[in-house]
Amino acid sequence: MGILSFFQRKKSKEPPTFFETLAAMSKMQNVRECSPEFYQQHRDAIDMTMGFLGFLRQQHPAFGQIFTWTNAPLPDIAAALEQAIPRMGLDQGTVDFVDSTMTTVMSRLCDVVTVPELPPYLAECVWPIIGAFES
Repeated sequence: MGILSFFQRKKSKEPPTFFETLAAMSKMQNVRECSPEFYQQHRDAIDMTMGFLGFLRQQHPAFGQIFTWTNAPLPDIAAALEQAIPRMGLDQGTVDFVDSTMTTVMSRLCDVVTVPELPPYLAECVWPIIGAFES
């Protein structure tokens, strides 16, 4: 007799895409202005995220344009990134840097997006950040 299905842990969602996770990271840009107390409590992780996004803006102007949509729904930002990134022609060194840095930044943001005092406008960012680490 096999394990009963209701005893097996089921994944609640599909893992987020790279684009969804990057979009969630971009939503952190408003924290300093919109939630100053929350920013002060988590400034290291948020500043690290802002530095990473600044690097991406320097790599291609499309990042800068897309990252200005901080009030847009996360799926819209992710869709814009998914369309734009393949056309950017980023060199392999940049792609490798983005991959490794994004993982480091996301690991810091996991602690930020799981706190009870998370501002409501960041609720849609939780799964794209923590879900990337579930397997």
